[in-house]
Amino acid sequence: MEAEHKPVVLVVDDDQRSRQLMQTVLTVEGYRVLVAGSGAQALDLIAVQEPDAVLLDFVMPGMDGPELCRRIRALALVRRLPLVMLSGMDDPVARAEAVAAGADDFIVKPFDRGDLRARLVRLLQRASDRHR
Repeated sequence: MEAEHKPVVLVVDDDQRSRQLMQTVLTVEGYRVLVAGSGAQALDLIAVQEPDAVLLDFVMPGMDGPELCRRIRALALVRRLPLVMLSGMDDPVARAEAVAAGADDFIVKPFDRGDLRARLVRLLQRASDRHR
């Protein structure tokens, strides 16, 4: 896969170790990865370089995952951007809140690498089909 054809995934997590782990896993899977440590930083990155998908943590100080998800969905240019919420909580209420905020999927941490890959491929393919 050529570098310019690699999908770009934005990882948003306030925990540096989580960001590094996600960056490593996604890079090995063939993605280009952008990282943000906060919701505000993520919005700034999205404004400059539109990613193909966003993986965002549910619990973050300041702007949490659901609020960031709502703000991303409000941006006209990226309204259909695949958004995946990640959480250490396997909680139906958190899952429902993520979906209500506009998340396309919800993955519990620690995640299975194959499961993450399959979900990202599915969401990116669906987004690609919508642009045709």
